[in-house]
Amino acid sequence: MDLINFIKISTAGMRVRGTRLRVISENIPNADSLLDGPGDEPYRRKQVSFKNVLDRSIDGHRVKVD
Repeated sequence: MDLINFIKISTAGMRVRGTRLRVISENIPNADSLLDGPGDEPYRRKQVSFKNVLDRSIDGHRVKVD
């Protein structure tokens, strides 16, 4: 693999981690949210899961948000 492929793989990983941090930062302020009225749903935390994807253009695996 060349340097460009390593950069693409690293970028994909950093993008996924950024998404995970964004979701966590949305969950924290809403953790103690109360219902606004009858029939409302309580706040449910969001979760991020990852998956490996084969990228044939770089002949390697990348990680993506599932």
